[in-house]
Amino acid sequence: MKKVCVLGLGYIGLPTALVLVDAHFLVIGFDVDVERVARLCAYDPVIQEPEVGERLLQALSSGRLIPTTTIQSADFYIIAVPTPFKEEKKADLSYVMNAAQQVASVLKAGETVIIESTIPVGATQQVADYLQAKTGLRAGTDFFVAHCPERVLPGNIFHELIANDRIIGGINEVSTQAAKHLYKAFVKGDLYLTSAASAEMVKLVENSSRDVQIAFAHQVAAMAQSAGLDPYEVIELANKHPRVKLLRPSCGVGGHCIAVDPWFLVEGFPKSTQLLKAARQINDNRPQEVLAVIRQRIDEWYQYNTGMCRIALFGATYKADVDDIRESPALHIIKHVYSWRDVAPIVIEPHLETTKLESFIGVSGMMHRDSVLLGHADLMVLLVAHSAFKQIPFKQFDSKQVIDFCGLLHQAKQKSSDNEYQFWPANRADEQQFVSNDQQSCNNSKECT
Repeated sequence: MKKVCVLGLGYIGLPTALVLVDAHFLVIGFDVDVERVARLCAYDPVIQEPEVGERLLQALSSGRLIPTTTIQSADFYIIAVPTPFKEEKKADLSYVMNAAQQVASVLKAGETVIIESTIPVGATQQVADYLQAKTGLRAGTDFFVAHCPERVLPGNIFHELIANDRIIGGINEVSTQAAKHLYKAFVKGDLYLTSAASAEMVKLVENSSRDVQIAFAHQVAAMAQSAGLDPYEVIELANKHPRVKLLRPSCGVGGHCIAVDPWFLVEGFPKSTQLLKAARQINDNRPQEVLAVIRQRIDEWYQYNTGMCRIALFGATYKADVDDIRESPALHIIKHVYSWRDVAPIVIEPHLETTKLESFIGVSGMMHRDSVLLGHADLMVLLVAHSAFKQIPFKQFDSKQVIDFCGLLHQAKQKSSDNEYQFWPANRADEQQFVSNDQQSCNNSKECT
């Protein structure tokens, strides 16, 4: 039985390890986090992902998954550790190089090292050179090194690990072929064989392309807001063009990939990435635009009301239906709202434990995993389109104001006849204005004059 050592048991490493167990490999799951390893050994997967709990139980029971804090020799090593950026937007390869150091301590001739972490162009060769210097073995001859970037969507990881096409790029052809043998054992999608540098750039280009598309959606949202229009309706209509497919705007871009990876290209190719840099700046600025709108609505509320404005903030993770808060724009917005002295905020986040969320924000006593306090809020701010929120009847709260920054309330228009959709009158972004409770009751009463 071939042995695989997966370094890093997080959102990518753990599911990869579990898929490899199903493919009949013996998997050493290595992580430097003692608590994480202990929880995994106690059948706690740590991360939220469909099927992960059951798969972990089966893998541990089979004896083919061994979580450990001690590195072990293996036929294949998969490095799946974070690659954040530093304050100056430079790639932080310390996690990757620390993993390489661990591998170097046990690496033997004939073994293959695969980097799945997203890395700048040239980093795979850098790791290969480091391993060669540390071990005295020849990279590409005695041992093999390749880059095979992950391409999975949180919430559907196990399916995509198997079904998606994969790009495998080695430091030389024999390294590419060596890595191919591992992925051929469990990937049903096509395998595209190339060089390490090409694989590195492809991954970065994929995520940067999404970032640019999202930036355009955010620009559309800003323009529509200025014109008093509903950006989601504008985009829905624009997408009726057969060759247009705009994305939906949100409160910003987060996560471990799209908010980070474009900077790796900007760092490596500063003269050729003006568009990527502009897109990053637009998306980084989006939370500030959202905060400005929230601030404006709060000030409007105080024109008609007294007391403390109570704000319900829906969602804190970086995207819908995950528990991941890395680079989360929603969390950034929430922290700022909590710094305002004239509001009473409440966070509703079904995917995070209350104590964990409170520790991220630095306050206590005002976090909730459900919408139990919904009726007490004066202002509802929708930041993340969790599926759980779609069941909440926001439109029934006529005396409240709901601000939708994630398209949660937008429903695509249905045909009113065989070939007709009714978009008249157009929805307006500022359709519902703040009024006092007394004025709202008066406006809804036939007796008012």
